[in-house]
Amino acid sequence: MYRQPRASLTLLGAGLTALLAAACSSDDDGGGEQGATQPDPIQVVPVERETCDDNPLLVECLPQQPSEPDRPASDNTPPRRPDPGDPAELARAAAENVLAANCGQCHGPALTEQQALAGMNYIDDIERLVETGKIVPLNSAASRVVLRMSRGEMPPPSSGLPSVTDADIAVVSQYIDNPRFWPDYAQPNCSGDGELVDFDDLYGAVARDLARADNEDAPFLRYISLTNRVTAGVCSDALDRDRQALTKMLNMLSIRARVGQPEPVDSDATIYRIDLRDFDWDRAIEVNGRNFDDVWEAIAENNPYAVEFVGDDADDAKDDAETAFPVMFADQMLDVAVLGNLYYAIIGVDVDQPLSDFIADDLGIDVQQNLDDEDVVRAGTTRSRISRQDRVVERHDIEVRNGVLWQSFDFDDQANESIFEDPFGFAAGGTEVIFTLPNGMLGYIIADEDDNIVEDSDILLDTNQNNFRAVTAVSCSNCHASGFIPVVDEVKDISLRNARSIGLNRDEIEQLEAIYVSPQQFARQVQEDTSNFYQRALQAADLPIQGGDPVSATFLRFDADVELSDAAGDLGVLPEELEDTLGLLDPVLSVLRRGTLDRDDFTQVYIASLCVLSSPLENRPDDNICDDALRALD
Repeated sequence: MYRQPRASLTLLGAGLTALLAAACSSDDDGGGEQGATQPDPIQVVPVERETCDDNPLLVECLPQQPSEPDRPASDNTPPRRPDPGDPAELARAAAENVLAANCGQCHGPALTEQQALAGMNYIDDIERLVETGKIVPLNSAASRVVLRMSRGEMPPPSSGLPSVTDADIAVVSQYIDNPRFWPDYAQPNCSGDGELVDFDDLYGAVARDLARADNEDAPFLRYISLTNRVTAGVCSDALDRDRQALTKMLNMLSIRARVGQPEPVDSDATIYRIDLRDFDWDRAIEVNGRNFDDVWEAIAENNPYAVEFVGDDADDAKDDAETAFPVMFADQMLDVAVLGNLYYAIIGVDVDQPLSDFIADDLGIDVQQNLDDEDVVRAGTTRSRISRQDRVVERHDIEVRNGVLWQSFDFDDQANESIFEDPFGFAAGGTEVIFTLPNGMLGYIIADEDDNIVEDSDILLDTNQNNFRAVTAVSCSNCHASGFIPVVDEVKDISLRNARSIGLNRDEIEQLEAIYVSPQQFARQVQEDTSNFYQRALQAADLPIQGGDPVSATFLRFDADVELSDAAGDLGVLPEELEDTLGLLDPVLSVLRRGTLDRDDFTQVYIASLCVLSSPLENRPDDNICDDALRALD
């Protein structure tokens, strides 16, 4: 368990642990001999905590009461509380809260249509924003409310109100872009017709490109394809989000000091070549006790859609690249590579060591010395939108190379821990770390109360996940799409207001002020780190620095229920061909005629289905693989 030592300040001890229960009287001048007079009554300085109406993610929030009728737009009564068990309702509430807080002064429901600017008094009503065209489901980049916030036009500069933060814009963008929250909307296709790119086409393109490569380079070349999306009916020019996700995935999984770019090998930019050496993927790694020759092989082993093909082009490609899997689809790769222990292994994190050892040994950070030297920026809050409890955030410079580390400590509600009990001697119920990779992209680690590195957290929340558990690294990438997030400190103010009653002297007050910095200083440091490292890396990769995260958007899209077109693209056939041949495949797929199929259920029958549909092709799955897959379904 990570404990920050009480020796860093002498304000410690019983005085600070009584922080919430004691405060000096406002008219007490502190004079007089000790014990000579009866002390003035002690006043409590309360912590103004959020309610469930403010934040339905709070641990004490109960499920909602039965639904109430929709309120009129001009009604001032509070909205119905979202159901804490429904990710879509919570995500919608979070987005509406952002819009209300930043734009409600001019467009909020407390105003009539006559009072509201432009007659718009429904800024906190997602449904009406969609109806009026101000939000485009599944397309935050085309949604007017996002565009105006991103451009700094809302709130208007003349209003004197602060600009909307990147983190707040990301909350709205993430809700708009998540396909799970918009089941009645679909991405526009190319007139409903896919452009067939089958596995003969795919392996032919890969084999030809490898044949042109130098012999010494070919073993390091691999191919990542978006052609399954084209076959599914998505227009090539509508694949920019997938292309961005591919580029960002590669670089957030790289430990090279330079940003790398995948190279298109076809005119439509749907098949990309990478060199493993550009991302340090040519090194051996260990995942869950199993050794792999390189990162690509580890991803392929964990990718249930990675199948060895045989045939003239497939065999040539395998021989030249010296791998059974010279090509994989981008979304299938991403679905496994940005999760859990595979993710940790790819970015060089040993899950068998405590988090504190990684920080000390791999990043060269002496946390205790930095605390003693007051070389730490810290803030504590009760109002974290992604944690159920109080949270402390602190910053350190990485010592072994250029970069920064931010770590947050969340408090275990079961143990009744609170930052206000002792801001310097607390015991964390969980820890999260964000650190800059050598190329400036962000790396993420979650640890439990015992400092063990873990794959997910039940304290840190992700409303995009059905179980609400934040998962490394896709949940973190989603939340931090625009970089590090500022926190407004609540600790220092209360401590200083209670300074006399808890026995702080001048030196101790100076130490407290040096570590728990002002919100303005904290925000400046966050912005500097974001722009100097993360945004610079995004720009080097030709990726946007604002808006939703393409990696998590692609992950969520792929992980959603499978439609007929999705299944067809993954299987390398047009949707109409798949529909005509469903009778030849496992009966579980028959639901695709009229609805959708759970992604996990589709995965179970994928290889067997691929074997049947690929049988007419020159390049098809290995017969032994097909025999095993078909036998498993019998």
